[in-house]
Parts: sequence; structure tokens; C-alpha cells
Amino acid sequence: MIDLEKVQKKLVKKNPVAKFYYKNDHSHPVRRTVLVTKETKTDLWGYELREGREVRGLSQAPMKKYSKSQIPNFGDYCRFKMSVKNYQRLDTESTLERFGRKMLAVEGV
Repeated sequence: MIDLEKVQKKLVKKNPVAKFYYKNDHSHPVRRTVLVTKETKTDLWGYELREGREVRGLSQAPMKKYSKSQIPNFGDYCRFKMSVKNYQRLDTESTLERFGRKMLAVEGV
């Protein structure tokens, strides 16, 4: 079982929650929510709380690495901009959104 205190110490200090679409082995990008533990210019590492429709608790969340080059922009797929929330987004804007842990409790995964 994952110790919550240890996880909190591992998280990046600024905006540890990342929500984004990710195209890996799927035919289309899949929504991900990740608690970020490490970040570089090209990659993110963290606990995957959501993969598409599958939502996990922290104790079941696997640690994964994500390449930032696999995170699409809003203009890459027309269905990204179909929602009211994303309609005004620029085509060149990344689907990666970062925010604090408190917003995870407000918005959910």
C-alpha cells in the first residue's frame, strides 16, 4: 500500500497535478490525470489516477513516464474543441493543464 505522506514528499512543489490527453498505443488520444513526481523538458513521471474512463485511487495508481512529445495540441483532433470549455482554445495550445492538489479535490480526476 502506498503511504500518502511519502507520496506528498515526492510530488513536485509547483502544480503537481497534470491533466492531458496522451497518444501512445491507442488509436486516439486518451485523457490522463497524473500526480507528477518528476518533470524534465521532455518527460513527466507520476502516479496515473485516470486513464480514459478508468479512475484509480492512489493506492492502485501505477507509476508511469510520459513523453511530452506524445501530448497533442487542441488542433490535432477536432473532437478536443467540441466542448464548451475548449471551444475558444488555440489550435497550437497543448492539452496539458497543470494545477495544485486542492483543485484535484474541487474538479476531480
